[in-house]
Amino acid sequence: MKLDCYTPYEKMKLCADMTLANAIEDMASAENISIEEARNRILESKAYECLYDFDTGMWKEGPDYFRDFMKKN
Repeated sequence: MKLDCYTPYEKMKLCADMTLANAIEDMASAENISIEEARNRILESKAYECLYDFDTGMWKEGPDYFRDFMKKN
């Protein structure tokens, strides 16, 4: 994927989207729940809000950090 054509905002959103998708898959697998249940839990969490608040820097940390943050908050 060539990222030169994206704005900084678009790059951050793309990273956040990938983190979200991976976190949903990881949670579903680790907790033996459906993708839909994992998605709903994440979308209702404080961590989700932080993920797309680009000032927090959560978007660049990856799904493991994101899920750990979610467990703590």
